Amino acid sequence: MNYSIKQLVKGTMAEFSCYRDGELWYKVEFNHENQPSTFEFPVPVADTGTGIFPGRIKAITLMRWIRKHHEKRQTGEWRA
Repeated sequence: MNYSIKQLVKGTMAEFSCYRDGELWYKVEFNHENQPSTFEFPVPVADTGTGIFPGRIKAITLMRWIRKHHEKRQTGEWRA
């Protein structure tokens, strides 16, 4: 499925899904070709510093990690 980062972050919210192996996993629900879709991505705890990561946050706020994971999926480094 090919979708843009803009679709993932424009007017969407990221919701905390789970913690696993040192990573906070969030998911974003968005529309792709008029179909509801979900994108899940990790935020490494090592990257969080003293930041606050609420259960629900504007997706654009997590753009750094969304972009990294999106690129991994596009290049085939990550297989879901």
